[in-house]
Amino acid sequence: PNAKGIQGLGSDLTTSEFVKTRSDDELLEFLKVGRRANDLANKTGVEMPARGGNPSLTDENLRDIIAFMRSLARK
Repeated sequence: PNAKGIQGLGSDLTTSEFVKTRSDDELLEFLKVGRRANDLANKTGVEMPARGGNPSLTDENLRDIIAFMRSLARK
């Protein structure tokens, strides 16, 4: 709920260089496809499913999530 991540499952998105260095459009495309567990850029070794594992999330929903992550990073 605070985008701080879960140990062993996900990174702190409020301080993530990945998030900081990507545009909203780039993050949207990333969230739409996810990241495989064997991707060299995957720091946890745990797969991140497309759309967070919720195929009903629309692009608009994902943009809302991106805006939320951005708002927490500014605090």
